Amino acid sequence: MKKINLILAVLIFVSANLFAKDPGDKVNNFTVNNYDGKEYNLDKALESGYVVIMFWSAECPFVQPFNDRINNYVNEYNGKGVTFWAVNSNSTESVQRVEEHAKEHNYVFPVLKDNDNSVADLFEANRTPEVFVLGKDRTILYHGRIDDNSYADKVTSTDLKNALNELVSGKEISVKTTKSFGCTIKRSGK
Repeated sequence: MKKINLILAVLIFVSANLFAKDPGDKVNNFTVNNYDGKEYNLDKALESGYVVIMFWSAECPFVQPFNDRINNYVNEYNGKGVTFWAVNSNSTESVQRVEEHAKEHNYVFPVLKDNDNSVADLFEANRTPEVFVLGKDRTILYHGRIDDNSYADKVTSTDLKNALNELVSGKEISVKTTKSFGCTIKRSGK
């Protein structure tokens, strides 16, 4: 009987960590005291409009094709009430590597180092890249991928841009969820 209970407990834990939060779900406020010496607080950022949380990696081959393109996305929505934060929750990527990667690619958005996976756990995020767009009350409005292909020349659907364009023009997002693809987040042993 103990063995069955243990197996059930493991299955519940694993299944709970396979599925991220969905549009309509709310997340708790969080603050990251980042390696750049700044404090990033979700509620404070939401005072200016929407916040895009991108789970990111300095090493994942699915993230790397977005390195330059994502700066263009951020610049396009700058001044339209949209804040972008990348969050690196990989225990296998050091603060130094995350900082180097951000500098190498001249990111125009902060990359937050989630040392204990607490931010990834709030969103129940599993992949890099994986994106969540939040509204003022910390409600998830969009969850999924940036585009339908990592490589710009093969993109047929700009999912994140579509969602943001609808939001900034006062419309409801028509496609609230898309399937993320990428590398799994390497969580620290807890």
